[in-house]
Amino acid sequence: MPASQPTQRADQRRNPDREAFWRTTISDRMQSGLSIRAFCQREGLSEPVYHYWRRELKKRDAANTAATSFLPVEVQLPAAPIEIVFSHGTTVRTGSGCDRTTPETVLAVLEQRAC
Repeated sequence: MPASQPTQRADQRRNPDREAFWRTTISDRMQSGLSIRAFCQREGLSEPVYHYWRRELKKRDAANTAATSFLPVEVQLPAAPIEIVFSHGTTVRTGSGCDRTTPETVLAVLEQRAC
């Protein structure tokens, strides 16, 4: 691919019908009480593909959970420095006497990235 062409993001390549199929299939397997091997044999599915989709959907669900875990906050700055530590490890620190717009801007950017 030429350097001038932007790469396609993974979420733009996703096939919602395929994802829905695998979500239903994984749910059906769990409700069946069968082992993965027995279920895949019965349904004519590839066991490695089943495992791939099970891992992939767990990753997607975890990413969606992390992306939607922001809570609205009202910023009231104390005179001392503040530190905000998010559950996924991101840390935001301000210096003492920081103006109000700096942390508001940072939090707005983080919120947009989570969407």
